[in-house]
Amino acid sequence: MVLLSACGPRTESVIIPAVFRWKNDPSMNSGETEALERNRVQRVYQKILDIDWDPAHGAHPVSVVPVLYEWRNYGKARGTLTESIEFVPCIYITNNTFLKLDDGGTELLARKLLRKLAMERPERIHGVLLDCDWTERTKERFFRLAQIMNDSLDMPVSATIRLHQFARPEATGVPPVDRGMLMPYNVGQVSAPGDINSIFNVNAAKPYFEHTAPYPLPLDIAIPAFSWGAQFRKGRFMGILSEETMDEALTSGLLTGPMEGPFQVKMEDNDHLPQLHYGDVVRVERMTAELIREVTELARTAVNNDSTAIAFFELGATTFQRLDTSTVNSTLNAFGTVRYARTNEP
Repeated sequence: MVLLSACGPRTESVIIPAVFRWKNDPSMNSGETEALERNRVQRVYQKILDIDWDPAHGAHPVSVVPVLYEWRNYGKARGTLTESIEFVPCIYITNNTFLKLDDGGTELLARKLLRKLAMERPERIHGVLLDCDWTERTKERFFRLAQIMNDSLDMPVSATIRLHQFARPEATGVPPVDRGMLMPYNVGQVSAPGDINSIFNVNAAKPYFEHTAPYPLPLDIAIPAFSWGAQFRKGRFMGILSEETMDEALTSGLLTGPMEGPFQVKMEDNDHLPQLHYGDVVRVERMTAELIREVTELARTAVNNDSTAIAFFELGATTFQRLDTSTVNSTLNAFGTVRYARTNEP
């Protein structure tokens, strides 16, 4: 793999248009399939497992998403998207899991994940992505799991790279995988009050890109294209409301307020949205075309190899589905030369 310099436009890189699909729904809806077609997506990173620590069961899946039928084989027939869109299964593991695991438990988890992949994987996949925001306390165990899986799989293994890991690899360590997936967002504290956008703020993100050395792994890059709501009750942070929940609450009239300011819960619906109480305040954080442009301007300086997947997060979000194709295309073109005709080689 050719590593490029850390400065200037990355027109040398061939860009693979990609998306994440992080929903637990085992089938795509019409909005998702239309977005795939309209934006000529060439690769899908699909979450298939969420792993967290359970006191009774240890490292345990809290959600399992079957490989979508579009990539499954049925007898001699391949899935409808097998030949046209590359498929990468993703496994999310909480940092808390590695805080609880010992070395033996880490190796056992790696073997369980490998068995699950062997059972679930379709005939043709184009890598595996491990997603964990490891810390100094957990990196040795996460790296051990990543090493076992990388040694055992006959395909590229990637790991997500948060901004603090990207900016200080000498301190945070570099996972023993083939590639990294840079996540240049979630830079703020969502639980903080005020009018911040914790998904992306250019002034908060910019310092992470001030170093000059390329990251030691070839990088792919995730682009945030989603929204959410930060819910507060009497000034206390209650949690994050998904974009789907926000859309439902707005459509049903539970929330009122200006589109660019905080919303307030003016009525309740305990049958459908019991988490919203009268008087709650919801700060809506949106990724707009302008913010996506700002992310792109920073993230393009991180491209360091001759082939780069640019993956919008995420396919199921109405924010992504409503993006103009011109915004998607200009984002991709900013990183290099877009590859739309994919090879059928596994």
